[in-house]
Amino acid sequence: MSGTEMDDWSEDTPAHEVVVDYSNGGHELITDADGDGYADSVAVDADGDGQYEAVYTHEHGPGHALDTASVDTDGDGKVDAVYSDTDHDGRIDTAVLDRDHDGRADAMYVDANHDGVVDQVVLDTDHDGRADFATADTDFDGRADVTVTDTDADGDYDTVHYTDAAPRGLDPFGAN
Repeated sequence: MSGTEMDDWSEDTPAHEVVVDYSNGGHELITDADGDGYADSVAVDADGDGQYEAVYTHEHGPGHALDTASVDTDGDGKVDAVYSDTDHDGRIDTAVLDRDHDGRADAMYVDANHDGVVDQVVLDTDHDGRADFATADTDFDGRADVTVTDTDADGDYDTVHYTDAAPRGLDPFGAN
């Protein structure tokens, strides 16, 4: 939808919206926030329950991939996953997930150097704002350079493992 021109919109109005109704009662809300004639966001209520199951944003015009996709996988009105393409190459660079569907993020996956391979994983299953498990490949050689764990969820890391490639002062996860 992001490459579809919307010539029928008036250029005098800064934000333009089009609603596409589905036969089952669902709909899409397509918004051109900057008035350039291309969709900047698309919100989808596929089942007509009034909750958007997916919201896609696209801020860089035709020929570019989506910037973000926010998805409500279980239809409870809370976002369960946000996927981002920060360098606009068409590949996801960051994924933030709510795996237990409680409305709080508990996992993050990052491709820091944009090569299509996950370089950093952070899991916060007890939602204390600190990683219960995290790993990072800081030199992008395909092997973890830093790994931290908090197996008893007390807020203090039980293990912090650095390989020779990681500088000793590196603390990408808020470790002690």
